[in-house]
Amino acid sequence: MNLFNYKRRNLGTGIHLLGAILLLASSIVLLSSVFIETADDLHKTLWVGLSAFTSGLIIINTYEGTLIDLDNKTIKEYFSFCGIKTGKWHKLPSLKAIKLVPIEEKTSNTPNGISPTISSIKFSYQIVLSFFPKKLIYTYSYNSKSEAQKKYKMLKENLLVDEFNGSLSKYT
Repeated sequence: MNLFNYKRRNLGTGIHLLGAILLLASSIVLLSSVFIETADDLHKTLWVGLSAFTSGLIIINTYEGTLIDLDNKTIKEYFSFCGIKTGKWHKLPSLKAIKLVPIEEKTSNTPNGISPTISSIKFSYQIVLSFFPKKLIYTYSYNSKSEAQKKYKMLKENLLVDEFNGSLSKYT
């Protein structure tokens, strides 16, 4: 089964950042019990450390995404909770166009709400799929240009309909 899997999660922002912070905090709490010996608080320390660790793992492993079965031309929008993906498979309509679009945006940090302190230019690359009869559009964003190009090539080779490719090749 040839699958395209796009996960909508970023470990550096949002709720997933909280999960990463909880994992870091739990490791600090659990390691502190090794160096600081207090017999009556060891049970509480282990309980807090393991609770934070478990919560962090659950948060990091809960996300949304899209699966495209490139062989059967079906798509599944899913919700993943600790590796268990829920969602229904639907038949993909015919592909109208596929594009790789570079996105450049200026980001700034405004901690006091008035003046920005840090600004930078952020680059991302989006794969845009648009389909026939419906105005159905999917976009997939990547930070790495090479990863975006690899996924774009894979989708383009596997999703274009043969008749559509043949009709284009006759006129070019």
